[in-house]
Amino acid sequence: MKVESIWFHDLSLEERQFLESPGDTALPRTTDVLIIGAGLVGLFTAWCLRQRFEGSICVLDSHGISHGASGHNTGGLFAGQTSHTHPQVFRDWAIEARELYATLATSDGPLADPGIDFVRSGSLRIDGKWPGRLPEYSDSETQRGNKSEALSQAALSDFEPLLSNRFSEGFYCNDDATFHPLRTALALARDLRRDDVSLITHTPVSDFTMSSGRLEAINCGGSTVSAGTFVLTTGWAAGEMSSRLGFSLPLGPVKGQAIATTPREFTMRTCLLGATMVRQLKDRRIVAGGTQEFVGPDLQATDDGRRQVLRDAAEMVPDLTDAPLDRTWVGLRPHTPDGMPVVDRFPGSDNVFLAAGHFTKGVLLAPVTGQAIADWLIAGSATRDLQHLSAARFANPAA
Repeated sequence: MKVESIWFHDLSLEERQFLESPGDTALPRTTDVLIIGAGLVGLFTAWCLRQRFEGSICVLDSHGISHGASGHNTGGLFAGQTSHTHPQVFRDWAIEARELYATLATSDGPLADPGIDFVRSGSLRIDGKWPGRLPEYSDSETQRGNKSEALSQAALSDFEPLLSNRFSEGFYCNDDATFHPLRTALALARDLRRDDVSLITHTPVSDFTMSSGRLEAINCGGSTVSAGTFVLTTGWAAGEMSSRLGFSLPLGPVKGQAIATTPREFTMRTCLLGATMVRQLKDRRIVAGGTQEFVGPDLQATDDGRRQVLRDAAEMVPDLTDAPLDRTWVGLRPHTPDGMPVVDRFPGSDNVFLAAGHFTKGVLLAPVTGQAIADWLIAGSATRDLQHLSAARFANPAA
């Protein structure tokens, strides 16, 4: 079974080579802003900052561009399905982020490449995870800008004939979308290179140089890079990196396995969200996933994981029963105890920022997270309500 993500497999050789080595080979000795982590959160932070900041910016990664969770997901931008248990400001962020993707995917935007395939696919939740009566919830969501519909069992059958009749109602979000995450990363990286942002890959951070509680530089093997401001966007690894900087954050990996079937003869109308997520690509393959396994940084795909995802998908779409698989892949999603990210300046630091822990919403929230950090750096203080995303809700001085 092939284990690279379907998004990586779709790329040309030239595209793959660019993600692995975008052109910069030497670390700068100094930079105004150093972003550690070249996933979508790091890339969007650099891109948003570059629009208004004339100083030097460097993005550094220990692997290739979007090597981690940003390149190993299922490509959904399901803002409308953000859990009602999250604070309203967080749910509003999700809608804003989805619409920012839509804006950037217009004809003159950096994500206008047809290969990014931004599509308003809609999303249909059928697992009953909504508060109270569905019609009232749908009405309240539409009023706050999340255009949605409450579908009865009869309406579900008409709306998505492939759906199992075991589901009694569904919550449909009209404006939710899907996209190609790696081609999105590729477009951003190319735009950054044209704007003289340094992109350094395959360069792990080995040590930090501190002075009077302030981070002055990072060490990468035999090289040192000093910076005025540091932004950590390293996903689940930001937890360990934070500890090395003197703060203990409960941030770690959750393993998610996903699958793609061979092309199917049927055509799905929308994306389905239940025990798993199910969507269909233009080439008629079905993508489904993912699992949630608290097993540490394990990137090994398993037969049990593949079977679980396919079984969950077939419970929603019976025509997927025993569907042959084309490939499977694993992503490690950064998780905090409350399921929300940390987007904040480190407590006690004036020049280290953290943007990580987005769990299943990383690719969705990447542009608005990048915008929040960029605005903060330019304004000198936070310009958004970030209290629910503060480091202080978790951070304690590391022992």
